[in-house]
Amino acid sequence: MSKSFLLKWVEPKQPLPKERQRFGNRELAALILPILVEQLLTMLVGIADTLMVSYAGEAAVSGVSLVNQLNNVFIFVFGAVASGGAVVASQYIGREDRENGVTAASQLLMITVLISTALMGVSVLFRSQFLSLLFGRVEPDVMEASLTYLVISALSFPALAVYNSAAALFRSMGKTKAIMNISIAMNAVNVIGNAIGIFALHAGVAGVAVPSLVSRTFAAVVMLVLCFQKKNTLYVEPGKVFAWNGKMLKRILNIAVPNGVENGLFQLSKVALSSIVALFGTVQIAANGVAQSF
Repeated sequence: MSKSFLLKWVEPKQPLPKERQRFGNRELAALILPILVEQLLTMLVGIADTLMVSYAGEAAVSGVSLVNQLNNVFIFVFGAVASGGAVVASQYIGREDRENGVTAASQLLMITVLISTALMGVSVLFRSQFLSLLFGRVEPDVMEASLTYLVISALSFPALAVYNSAAALFRSMGKTKAIMNISIAMNAVNVIGNAIGIFALHAGVAGVAVPSLVSRTFAAVVMLVLCFQKKNTLYVEPGKVFAWNGKMLKRILNIAVPNGVENGLFQLSKVALSSIVALFGTVQIAANGVAQSF
């Protein structure tokens, strides 16, 4: 079967008229490139922590890298819920049903805050049990660094969930450049804070964990302020945030749960791999952590 025959079979016989094309290549590039940059910058927060804490020693970088593998599972859960809510809200906007779109956006914010707060509480209350189960045979100084980083980073879960939800809503409206700019500011705050914590205060693991908490909280607050602006196609209405809407939440979770399970299982396999590496010693954990961050 020739290549030309395959192309003729796959390609449409009549090209779509220009007036019916919603997006051209230029519009798609303007939409996609900021999303690419923003996603890279979001992951850079954890990568910067791993790289900069390396100056504090092998135990510190090992502890941070182990906890970051676990944190990535939670990050993908928040991202899955945010994507589910954004899809539902976008569907309503496509039907020119702005009222239900606003309801979906508001319920998305509510459910992400509830889920992230619950995960934060579990991570803080059962931190020793979690880390002992996953990485029980690590050196005591590595375990101490892991506990410190887990507690402080868990406090940022609600902020991270709010940021992901707001960013997903802005992507559905095509306002990707605004998210990219906020991500740049978030990373600037994180890197400057890391430098102060590591080189000026010599705070070790806490010196990179606290700036991450501050930077994520900063980004969440800015995005939240933008989401309350009614001039947006989709916005968050305070009254609907505190009103439980079972039908709307079911629509959101029907999309979010399968997506979260799919991505979460992949991340859990990486956590399992880190658990095996943790048996080899501090040097191997540090090397694996730096490589995994890239």
